[in-house]
This record gives sequence, C-alpha cells and structure tokens, in this order.
Amino acid sequence: MMGKLSTRHLEFPAQLIVQQGAVSNSDYLSTLLASKRILLAIDEGVRELARNALADLYHSELCVIHAIHAANLQSIREIDISCATQQIQTIVAFGGGKVLDVCKRLATKRNIELIVIPTALSSDCISSPVAVIFDEQGQKLSLPAAIPNFIIVDTELCARAPNRLTQAGIGDLLSNYSALLDIEYAKDRVGVDGFSFLLAKSAANEILGMEQYGLDELVVINQLAEGLILSGLAMGFSGDSRPCSGAEHLISHAIDYLKFGEGLHGEQVALAMRFCHALRQQLSLPCFEESVLATLDGFGIRSTPKALDITKAQFLEALSIAPTMRKGRITFLENLPIMAKEDIEQAYQKAFKD
Repeated sequence: MMGKLSTRHLEFPAQLIVQQGAVSNSDYLSTLLASKRILLAIDEGVRELARNALADLYHSELCVIHAIHAANLQSIREIDISCATQQIQTIVAFGGGKVLDVCKRLATKRNIELIVIPTALSSDCISSPVAVIFDEQGQKLSLPAAIPNFIIVDTELCARAPNRLTQAGIGDLLSNYSALLDIEYAKDRVGVDGFSFLLAKSAANEILGMEQYGLDELVVINQLAEGLILSGLAMGFSGDSRPCSGAEHLISHAIDYLKFGEGLHGEQVALAMRFCHALRQQLSLPCFEESVLATLDGFGIRSTPKALDITKAQFLEALSIAPTMRKGRITFLENLPIMAKEDIEQAYQKAFKD
C-alpha cells in the first residue's frame, strides 16, 4: 500500500488587490485608520505622491511617517527603533524596491503586519521572501524576508512610474526563462520543485508577447504586476530563489560586486540572460524561445554592455567570477573553466553584436 503523502504549508499574502484605483478604493486601509498604530514608510521621491494618494492615512494622528533613504542595515535599525518607540502595529510600505525590501526585512525581525503598495514595478520584490540589503561595506546581501500580509497594486499609480523602472521589471520577469533552464540543467543533482517551476514559468508568460503595447498602458502594467507577484511567490514555495535566479543572476551579482556600470537589477539580468542564451546556443544546450528576446527588444530594455556603461573586459571579468557568487547554486556556468574561449567570444559577439 502507498503511504500517506505529505503536504506543504505554503505562505500567501492574506489579501491581494491588483486593479486601477486600488489605493483609493481600498476599504482595508480605511479600517486600519480606526484601530491601529501605523507606520507609513516612504522615500523622499514619493512623498508628494503619498500625500495625495494616501491623504487620510498620511494626515492621520495614528500614522507615523518614516522616510527610508537607503536599502541598508542602518535603515532597518532606524525603522525598527521607530516601530518600538511608537508602538507600531502595522507597517505600510509605499514606494519602490528600496522601501519594500527594508520593510519586508524589518517585518521578519519584528513579526509585524506588513502592507506593501508599490509605486513602480521594477522587480519581483513585491512578494518575494528575499530582501536585497546593502551591508556597511556597500555590498549587496540577499536576506530572508517576510511575505507581505497585504499587497495593493494600483495599476494607475504604477503606470506613472518612469519607463526605465517598468522596463527593468520586465527584464527581471523575463529572466525566469533563463533561470528555469538552469533548474532543468541541475535537476539530477538538486531536483525540481514542480510547483515553483510552474509558477515561475507562468509568471514570465504573463508579459511574453506584450511588446505591441506601450509601457504605460494599463494592460501591460496589470500583466507585469501579476507576473512579478507570481514570481515572488514561486521563490517562496521553492524555499530559495532558484526558480527565478540562475546563471543570469549570478552574472548580475558579479557586476554588482565589482561595481561595474550603471544598470538597474532588471537591466543587468536581461543583459546576462541575452548572453547566456547565446552561450547556450554556442554549446548546443537547451535554450528558450526567440520570442523572449523579441519581447525584450520590443520593450526597448537596456540589455547590452554599452547601454549600461560596461566594457567588454568588465563583462568578461564579471562572467569569470559569476559561478562563485552564490554558494551551492548550480548553473551551466559551472563549466566555465573548461569552456573554449572561442565559444565565449562568439557568444558575446552574437549576444551584443559588439
């Protein structure tokens, strides 16, 4: 007889809203005003937006406004002190990835209710169990973080974000296709979590082929928001970032470590995804469909070394240390030391036509 199969207990946000006018139409925020001590975390760039979009909350006597200046350990300490001294019961994170990551990490430490309201869709940090935080030496850390209790994505609000941030979010989401190839590559040694694999692929499918629309059109913003949320949840189900982070992310981490260029995270993983695709082709390894690159190009995402102010020598240096960026992360780049230099060179030329 077959024994009883075990199941997993998975974390979801308690509530999720993705729609036009979601902030102004949210009864939940109004309910909070009447009963809880709230900290509204923002950055200076969205202060006026918060004042208008969250007027009742912003001016409430029960609400403490806290500006986050950087996604670093010091910011986490500062907001932690504010929560303790003000007896905060709920944090509302309103802003971009910097604000969301600091608040997610703080919510983990303090075990406090967290509501996130992104003002830009530049990465999958909205729902991911990871916070990207800088240490005292300026190096990026990927730390465990709470999945928000409540996610509110006002598509009309996010459509006003600079196009480059939206493009970066698309780049980050499309990179799932590359990461999933590395899961397939390593499946005999690490195994495949089928559910998180399916979620990560479904997430990327949300934006594939949407390049005929404008970056600020609500149909794109809606699809991108849903895809990034699914992407974050895929990592939560997996217990790590593997469904959405493969060789392309290792290269991006190396670029960050070496402090090369001026690319956003989503642009860097898009650049690295483009190269990994060309290198896989060169090595006759499985590749994603060309339609992925067509979507990348159709949305005009900066994804070449020149566009991100990275020289060829710098890119190749970052590539050389990429496999060391995350201990235990198996990708096809583990074969880098034995790859022919000609294959790497030809892949670079094909990817970037440089």
